[in-house]
Amino acid sequence: MTRILIGLLAILLISLISLGGAREWASSTNEDAKKSEWLGTWTASMQAPAKDGNSHEGFKDQTIRLILRPHSDGDKMRIRLSNEFGSLPLSMKEVRVAVSKEGASVDGETDQVITFNGEKSFTIPAGEKQYSDPVEFPVDADQNLSVSLYVDKETGPTTWHQRSTQTVYMSEPGNHASDAEGSAYKSKEEAWFWLDRMEVIPDNSVSGAVVVMGSSIANGNASTLNANRRWPDYLANRMNEEDSKVNMSVLNAGVSANHLINSELGKGENALARLERDVLSQKGVQAVILHEGINDIRHYPEYDSEQIINRMKQIIKATHEEGLSIYGGTLTPFKESGMYTEKGEQTRQEVNEWIRTSGAFDAVIDFDEALRDPDDPEKFLSTYDSGDHLHPNDKGYKKMADTVDLSVFE
Repeated sequence: MTRILIGLLAILLISLISLGGAREWASSTNEDAKKSEWLGTWTASMQAPAKDGNSHEGFKDQTIRLILRPHSDGDKMRIRLSNEFGSLPLSMKEVRVAVSKEGASVDGETDQVITFNGEKSFTIPAGEKQYSDPVEFPVDADQNLSVSLYVDKETGPTTWHQRSTQTVYMSEPGNHASDAEGSAYKSKEEAWFWLDRMEVIPDNSVSGAVVVMGSSIANGNASTLNANRRWPDYLANRMNEEDSKVNMSVLNAGVSANHLINSELGKGENALARLERDVLSQKGVQAVILHEGINDIRHYPEYDSEQIINRMKQIIKATHEEGLSIYGGTLTPFKESGMYTEKGEQTRQEVNEWIRTSGAFDAVIDFDEALRDPDDPEKFLSTYDSGDHLHPNDKGYKKMADTVDLSVFE
């Protein structure tokens, strides 16, 4: 009897040990599943179509050639297309990638087809997004790339990103995705259509990505067209320097006219509503820079600082729950911008004081101090002012990037 009990206890003990090992293995497997070999090298935050123009009218039997600048190298890449705000299925007959040359032309020797689920043509249902298959394609952070999309059927109003500060080309009727020359691309616009992500498998030296959540200043409004002089571009340049101690990709989730609190047509979903899609779900994300709030102050002067701070706290909390660091950028001057009020300025000062002193952010980037006029702190220093007294010029955007202390990412 004693031997039987001992045997039963031994079996029970072995089972418990095995169960514990299984749980440990399962836990380890789940952790591994959370990790991704992919890293975001470029992004554009998608928006609903406008009331008029190309995004409203859509396309049919036409090729759209998008130009973008990746922020991290890789030998293998993939893209994601979004039909999130479309009302019709999005029928793509051909998608290609190539190194971009002048205007709409591309380097034909680099041109490759991008397939989706092994197919050259495919359809994305309304409201959905789809990743491509991986492509053996060398991505270089010093080169612009072109992604050409041929749509055969009526798209209806399109999912897009307005005010790209980058020219996008639209062809005459027909499939011109493989054209090396740009002569078939008869019209152009500053916007990206459908393409919301490009990802690479990076070198082991790359430690992840930092995502910039912002509005028109992150978007690069008033910077030189087609020159990649948004401040996140300048920040990526710093991180890609050979002697940089921090090697990270920079993903620009800026939306022109975006708000922290309200979602309005033409201004994108508010920052909290789009946080998961545009920021937290990015592949390889390690940190977030939040620089929003000036549009809330300008467009809703009845808001007080507490309302804006409370929304920032919600974003900080959601980011920390994902185990990510978040850094706060102080709000830059807007006096003489056309929507300036003394009450709004007081709100901006109160918000900035909270950003600097509350300790709610993991670190503070003082864009206000970097760009303001020391003799009139409510205004931009003229050296950095684009002329509209709201957006920096190219020098101002570079100053913003130079203000970021890279050591916080080490």
